[in-house]
Amino acid sequence: MSNRKKLGALVDRNADEAARTARRAARTLGSATFGSVALSMVGGYVDTAGFILLFGLFTAHVTGDLITAAATMVQRQELGAGARLAMIPVFIVTVMLITLFTRAIRRRGAATLAPLLGLMTLALGLFGAAGYFFQPQLRHAGALAVGIIGGLGVAAMGIQNALMKGALRSFAQTTLMTGNLTQFTIDLTDFIFPPAPADDPRQRARLRHEAGRHVRTSGLPLLAFITGAGLGAFATKYYGFLCIAAPTAVVAVLSIIAAFRSRK
Repeated sequence: MSNRKKLGALVDRNADEAARTARRAARTLGSATFGSVALSMVGGYVDTAGFILLFGLFTAHVTGDLITAAATMVQRQELGAGARLAMIPVFIVTVMLITLFTRAIRRRGAATLAPLLGLMTLALGLFGAAGYFFQPQLRHAGALAVGIIGGLGVAAMGIQNALMKGALRSFAQTTLMTGNLTQFTIDLTDFIFPPAPADDPRQRARLRHEAGRHVRTSGLPLLAFITGAGLGAFATKYYGFLCIAAPTAVVAVLSIIAAFRSRK
């Protein structure tokens, strides 16, 4: 067998294994819809809370930090450009380490979802705890504490992003909603205007039913993200960094569910 064919076979095996892992992960959490909704709410909550508490620093939407850093440097404003730029390598290193950790778990033949959710729970807990204890040092956007606390939040969301590209790749995205909003709009268009001839009502009804199912699949995570963002904004107003306990608890419950069901 030529090297090209061997490489192709290896890629196919890896793709098949990833697909099987994604299906197992969906079953472990009960359903892809449940998992997507829960994690989308966490993503919206944490990103909004971090944005409010850390002077506009994004924890889930890390590319936003790159944009705001560039804008502040050009405008010569002291708005923590250094801390924002530092979030990019933090995110990259986190995803890289999680990828290597996932490979090590798979080589042992063990399930990856529960350990990764457990690590995300730990990272979220550290994010909230660091924010609570170092809050007096958060005097301005360029403070060192902003980078430290924000780095922990970015690490937690980096784990979630890695999950969505690995064990949960069959799920809708839970941290970046642009793709979900685009898909929701396409599905809604197909539901209102089925892509079938007007003189074929049975075909139009079938396509409309299918599009309606897709609308729910893409729309529920979007709605959950918006709901989580609203809850995160509300909670930070009254509880500060203590509000991070809520998404930490949600992910902890998901990790327990995944650990329990993966043993069956």
